[in-house]
Amino acid sequence: MSSVEIKKGLVVVAKGAVCKIAKIISGEKISVVSQKENKRFIVSLDEIEFLPAVSDDGIALISPELDELVSSVSDEEIALAEKRFNVIGRYLSGDMGLDEALTSLEMSKSNFYRMKERYSEEVGIYSLLRYPRGASKNTLKLVEVVEKYIEQSINEEYKGNAASISVVWRSVESKCIRGGLPIPSITAVRKRIKMRDERELYKKKHGADAASQKHDARPGKKIVSRPFEWVQMDHTLVDIILVDNDRRRPLGRPWLTVLIDLYTRVILGYYLSLHAPSTVSVACAISHAALPKFSFLNQLGVDPERYPFYGVPKVIHMDNAKEFRSVKFESACSRNKIKPEWRPRGRKHYGGHVESLIGTFMTDKVHFLPGTTYSNVVKRRGHDSDKASALTFKEFTKWFVKEVCIYHGRKHSGLGCSPATKWGEYFNMGDGVPVHPPIVANPFKFKLDFMPELNRRIRREGIEFNKCFYWDSALRAHVGKTGVMIKYDPFSLKTIWAYLDGEYLPVNFSDATKADFSLEEYRARKKQSRSAAKTPPGGLEDHSLADFVEDNKQLVKSSQRETRRARKAEAARSEYLSSQREESSGPSVRSDEADREERPNYSQRATPFKGKSYD
Repeated sequence: MSSVEIKKGLVVVAKGAVCKIAKIISGEKISVVSQKENKRFIVSLDEIEFLPAVSDDGIALISPELDELVSSVSDEEIALAEKRFNVIGRYLSGDMGLDEALTSLEMSKSNFYRMKERYSEEVGIYSLLRYPRGASKNTLKLVEVVEKYIEQSINEEYKGNAASISVVWRSVESKCIRGGLPIPSITAVRKRIKMRDERELYKKKHGADAASQKHDARPGKKIVSRPFEWVQMDHTLVDIILVDNDRRRPLGRPWLTVLIDLYTRVILGYYLSLHAPSTVSVACAISHAALPKFSFLNQLGVDPERYPFYGVPKVIHMDNAKEFRSVKFESACSRNKIKPEWRPRGRKHYGGHVESLIGTFMTDKVHFLPGTTYSNVVKRRGHDSDKASALTFKEFTKWFVKEVCIYHGRKHSGLGCSPATKWGEYFNMGDGVPVHPPIVANPFKFKLDFMPELNRRIRREGIEFNKCFYWDSALRAHVGKTGVMIKYDPFSLKTIWAYLDGEYLPVNFSDATKADFSLEEYRARKKQSRSAAKTPPGGLEDHSLADFVEDNKQLVKSSQRETRRARKAEAARSEYLSSQREESSGPSVRSDEADREERPNYSQRATPFKGKSYD
């Protein structure tokens, strides 16, 4: 027997079972996996036997059919095969005659010769195992043309979310009817579909991305040793419909941008908005993560001690969205020593922690709120999200921050403790005294680097932004100047910063009595006014009065018809009377003169009546 190299994948016999070497542990011990029960166990080198038929690489040349048979055969069948192997071997070597061999094996001469043909010194006793009677697994018995039809139908019809065995079978049925061939059963079609590679079928039905997520290997994991070392950031459209502040009518779904620290699983920062993700969302979320949140939490009525987590990430890991690839964003990261990292395209699992966090928040929290849209149309069936919606944007913001605090206090399955506890274990002096993370030396400059920017013209009234005017006496010398870059804080719009003469000048509301508001509050009001179809000047605010407008139109039209009818009738009557007088008075009397004689002359002054006096 030739020498065999011990290596992973080699087929051996260990403890009476056919196994494959899974791992070489040491010079004496190896880990093997049994092919019959798919169990892993450790054996010594002297406990294994080698299947003789091997390639140059030492991999066993055992056919798949025989491999499957060996993994499922009973001990009695193996003993019988061993007896037959020994008898035939002695017969071939001349130690035993034919009659003695036939008697020993209790079989006919024809069966003995057929078995002798299967005998193989290289494969060993397994070459004489008996195959079960009947058709073996995956045996195909259909007409070749029908087989071709089935293959074509699987390739053509088994694709998309609607892919099913029935659809494929109906396609095969149609082809066979047109070709005058027998129609195979749906079981036969199902069998051929199941013989296809599972990953291929999943790809045809759900797409390459889904197949990769389900079937591709996920070797290794990201190992981190301290907070801020690796922070993941992502966006999601929240599964809920919000309402406006005034009429409480459906307004739309908010967006969430969130950053999670991989070491502690703490949500370092987030940003809720009513607009699609943009550089504004990214800037706000990073500023929220890197800086203390005292003023933000006080505005929402939350004790700042409940959300004490902040710090500048060393690495921010994200997908390839355009707002993460902007030059301004990368430049701001570089100035603040933040390294941006992007996932390989089509590899969602590289952002698995933030994806898992978002999924948990949706399924365990948001999906129990009024107005939830759930995660798919199947779960949403029979549920009217618009009708059930009840929370305004501000109310949802207050609810969300408290749920974040609750999340930090719950035990995390991956950590074995809560995120807050994991954070506290790292930031302490050993005697229970907490240590604060390093804080940004110049918070204003940090925020300024990530703040969104745009260009404006300085008018006599000041700088107009979001339909508000901003003014400072220092702007007088720059009135009329165009293309002035301004920066603004989306969390507070009471102040903007205009870049003039090489430095940023803070400019406040022109109206000192105007209350501060955030960019999202402004957008919510704007969206609300659009959805409410704001009435223009002179418009009818009470739509129920529209009926009166129409009634008055019909009244005027009716009166005009009655007036025309009455005038026509009067004209006809006058014409008739006039013709009657002409006939009675003769032709010499003109009707107009007669009319003038009959009509009183109102232009003359009235003469008082003087009656007779009786003495």
